[in-house]
Amino acid sequence: MTPTRTIDALGTWCPVPVGLLRRAAATAAEGDVIEVLADDPLAAVDIPAWCHSAGHEVLVLQQEGRVITTRVRISARR
Repeated sequence: MTPTRTIDALGTWCPVPVGLLRRAAATAAEGDVIEVLADDPLAAVDIPAWCHSAGHEVLVLQQEGRVITTRVRISARR
């Protein structure tokens, strides 16, 4: 489950982390794993919600200190 790409969204606020993930997903291949690092507490809610609506799979959602790490597997549906 090594990420294909890592997005550093630290220091940004909603809706930036989801927007960065959305742009990365648009150019990713099916099966790619995108990791998002964020420190906005809403990212823990917004990213999984967007993944659910877009059809992508959340593989990891964890928080260490202030950093929320999310890993998403990109599906064919976009």
